[in-house]
Amino acid sequence: MRRTTIAISLLVGTAVTAPMAAETTRWVERTKVDIRAGRGSFYEIVDTVLKGEQVEILKTEDKWASVRTSRAKTGWVYEAALKATPVQPGTSDFLKAAPGDISTSRTAASQGAKGVYAQGYAKEKGYDYGIVTWVETHQPDGAQIEAFLKDPGDKTGGAR
Repeated sequence: MRRTTIAISLLVGTAVTAPMAAETTRWVERTKVDIRAGRGSFYEIVDTVLKGEQVEILKTEDKWASVRTSRAKTGWVYEAALKATPVQPGTSDFLKAAPGDISTSRTAASQGAKGVYAQGYAKEKGYDYGIVTWVETHQPDGAQIEAFLKDPGDKTGGAR
């Protein structure tokens, strides 16, 4: 009788924990997704996962999921990039070799959108966004970059 009770308890315990474990696993639905140090596209990329890879959900906040990747890296990803059921890995190798900044996320898809979000964030935090505008308007042109690459000691950028 005691063995039967123990066996039933183990079966019930396994049946209860199996769905809980399945609920914390998600699969990447997009071609390539950046895992970031914080909840936002302006945070540093800590890992990149590809379509079909599994991640473990640690917690969720405001449509963002804190995850652990198969490489034991932890960070944040927008929940919409994940699916609760297995996803077939992508067939294209195009983005796999691309550097970490190339992404298919909605926010990274538009440089303009990133600028709008960054300006809003800076304003909300009380930061001076003017330096970004100054840097953007004072970028060297192609000829100046070429001149610098030919002669890094030339501080005029080829303009003499």
